[in-house]
Amino acid sequence: MDMKEALFLGFLLIAAWQDLKSGEVDAWIYVVFGGLIWFGKLCFEGPVSMGPEAVNLLPGILMVLFAKWSGGAVGEGDGWFFVVAGVALGLERSVALFLTSLGLCGLCCGLLLIWGKKNHVSVREKAVPFLPFAVPAALWMLGR
Repeated sequence: MDMKEALFLGFLLIAAWQDLKSGEVDAWIYVVFGGLIWFGKLCFEGPVSMGPEAVNLLPGILMVLFAKWSGGAVGEGDGWFFVVAGVALGLERSVALFLTSLGLCGLCCGLLLIWGKKNHVSVREKAVPFLPFAVPAALWMLGR
């Protein structure tokens, strides 16, 4: 695990914990960790080309735009998280992290729905934080 990945993992753990506890992540966490990861990338990998770096940010930026368009159906903070993930992991790995996290979240929500039907409890208005599902996905990805 390189320095970028270690910083990203620390960022993920803090962001997931805040998302789980309060349903949102403080903006300063995105700024501080995004800046640290970017600075570390420049220091250890040398100059980077802005074209490929901009492409790495696209999934997160699209999520932020979708969050605004959907009126908050998708958390805007999740989009900012994947902007930072794009800097740290690159396009391919950040998309893989998103899809794996989405699969885990979907599985959990499906189980919650089944539990609600079985116990005659409405889970329609339940909000499920997304970032905690990125923790096992990232640990699996970074551990390979």
